[in-house]
Amino acid sequence: MLLWPDLSSEEREHLIRNCWYSHDARWFRAVAQEFSMETANKLNKRVCRTLGKAEMRRLMRTLNIAEPTTVHELVQVVEAAFRIFVPPPLTQLEIRVADDHSYEVWIKRCYIHENVTKAGIAVLYDCAAGDRLQGWHDVLGLPLVEEPQHRPCPKAQGHECRAVLSFQPPKP
Repeated sequence: MLLWPDLSSEEREHLIRNCWYSHDARWFRAVAQEFSMETANKLNKRVCRTLGKAEMRRLMRTLNIAEPTTVHELVQVVEAAFRIFVPPPLTQLEIRVADDHSYEVWIKRCYIHENVTKAGIAVLYDCAAGDRLQGWHDVLGLPLVEEPQHRPCPKAQGHECRAVLSFQPPKP
């Protein structure tokens, strides 16, 4: 019988996360090869939105989080979601409140950009991060005012990945 060393929680999480991202990349490539890049982008955006919903439901339940009612509460939940689901060094970002119904997200380092660049598809890839965020917002009861647009990765085009996101105020 072989004896395997026990993995720390961090090592196990890193291994599982890397396996998931590897599966995700292979799924995307298979859809693009079988159908088209346009279809892969379209399906990826749809899946990312539903993934965002599932993530936020689980996060709220696990951390016993109530739906936020202010932009400051919302930013705290979004920051927690980023720290848990795409922690540094995968994603490095800053979030700041812009006004009562919007906040700015500045993605300084993005694992998605890095991976689509390595795969050689960055200029063809439509960023689905906004769809994931929309899924979070849907569950939090504060949907974004504008649906995420089908757009290429800003970093792949030599731009900053920075956006002001406005949400619909909570219903009384």
